[in-house]
Amino acid sequence: MVGALAAVAILGLTGCSSPQTARTAAPVRSVTATPPPLATAIKQAAKLGPSGMATHIELSLGLKVSQGDELARLVASGRTVTPEEYTARFGPDPMRVQAALKVLVAAGLHATWRPGSALIAADGPAPAVAAVFAIDIEDYRLPSGATFYASLDTPKLAPVLAAVISSVNGLDNYRHERTYAVRPGGLTPTDVLAFYNLKPLRDAGLDGAGITVVLPEIDDLPNLTDLNKFAGEFGLPPYDAVLTLKRDTSWGTPEKPQGETALDLEIIHQVAPAAKIVVYFSAPDFAHADRAFDQMINDHLGSVISESLGACESDTPSGHRDLYASIQNRSAAQGMSHFVASGDGGAYTCGVTATPATSFPATLPNVTAVGGTTVFESVQGVYFKETAWGGPLTESGSGGGASQFYAIPDYQKTVSQAAGHSFRQVPDVAADADPSTGFHIVFGGRDGQAGGTSAAAPLWAATVALIDQDLKRKGLRETGFANPAIYWMGANTSRLPARPFHDVTGGNNLAFDAVAGWDFATGWGSMDGAALDAAWITYIKGGGA
Repeated sequence: MVGALAAVAILGLTGCSSPQTARTAAPVRSVTATPPPLATAIKQAAKLGPSGMATHIELSLGLKVSQGDELARLVASGRTVTPEEYTARFGPDPMRVQAALKVLVAAGLHATWRPGSALIAADGPAPAVAAVFAIDIEDYRLPSGATFYASLDTPKLAPVLAAVISSVNGLDNYRHERTYAVRPGGLTPTDVLAFYNLKPLRDAGLDGAGITVVLPEIDDLPNLTDLNKFAGEFGLPPYDAVLTLKRDTSWGTPEKPQGETALDLEIIHQVAPAAKIVVYFSAPDFAHADRAFDQMINDHLGSVISESLGACESDTPSGHRDLYASIQNRSAAQGMSHFVASGDGGAYTCGVTATPATSFPATLPNVTAVGGTTVFESVQGVYFKETAWGGPLTESGSGGGASQFYAIPDYQKTVSQAAGHSFRQVPDVAADADPSTGFHIVFGGRDGQAGGTSAAAPLWAATVALIDQDLKRKGLRETGFANPAIYWMGANTSRLPARPFHDVTGGNNLAFDAVAGWDFATGWGSMDGAALDAAWITYIKGGGA
């Protein structure tokens, strides 16, 4: 039987509200068309000539780690180190960094490095950047009138720079990260707790106290009015005591509020209302986002990361992929759990006219990629079933498929699919993401409904915040990198007292069907909160990594 929530939402009326709460649906937010890859955009654009002094370029230069093989073994083993230990054992050579800084400054760039950071921030006029890296940087104008600069050349590094720099990111301002919120009611906090069996954890006194969730965001949150209106509607504590907003001019200016940040924060707070939340705002381009992400890991204010950002993997510059992966290695080595939205374009993250593709950074082997489902409530308002989210008419759905760059990790080899061709497979898990069966939010002073895998990722992050709190209560370590435990649970369900995942076996993500067990549409499926908590305790007590 299909529950009232799905039926009502599809008709475009109100969401599934509690009897005492009336609300109206907010305007539908249309899906943003996937921009073409950079090379295609350049072919379509008019070439305006070399970028001049007025074009200011901001670069993030990735730094080489020390003892890379040892670091890889550490991450694979599941062991962790403190931030101080990481810097001492694996951080870049400070003397080589200082030598590189001198070369960059002498070339006319403003270059800075913070001890412990994985990158040098280098800013300056386009001609100086072009000269120091021996590349051509050109200005272009698209048929729409939008202009951008870009270089398709491979940067050449002088010996002093090559000794310490591993990647150069920021040589174009065309490609940006995208949020994965589809549209702005839907599942209320009470619905969410019941549907995913999180209420037993809350009834046991687990509310996220002592845990901090950190988030990278690219759209602004000008005030707390929407958040506190949401909290007031559902009897949650105000955000003032739990929320910290981090900004830095070197991270650029975030986009105007679009609702993504509000969605993330409202989902986390309804599940783990006492958890601290720290947001790092950056501009949407890769170079600025890398700087904010690097500082977020350096600060290590919390051990749970929720990320609702991503871009077509094949069109993500290698400089960004390499630098981001290096920073993420540090995150995993320091015991941080990282949940990333897998994308909202189904199996076609790079566009429906392209071949099936996935989203970066969800494809990194040491993050947990979160896909999406369509939910169906029972008459009693609790779990009935889920199907893979896939909307052929809207060309949307749960991001999933195989990476083009990253080999399949050891923990995933037991579920290796032929279509994966021995590369990393995503997603790992899933949760409600279909906008038609989405979540109640408040944005712009209005109540509405939102979906997307950017809703599923913070739901998983908040659930793990409750689990981390329970683990700490019991004197056990926090979850850390979640995938080894998740795949162990999936393979050992019969040994557990209850199934930690709802196995989704219907629907598809426009290319791949949801089937029994792990699949490219929903991974292992969505969470049963109480069973997942018990399974994690069993895993760690049993000597899990």
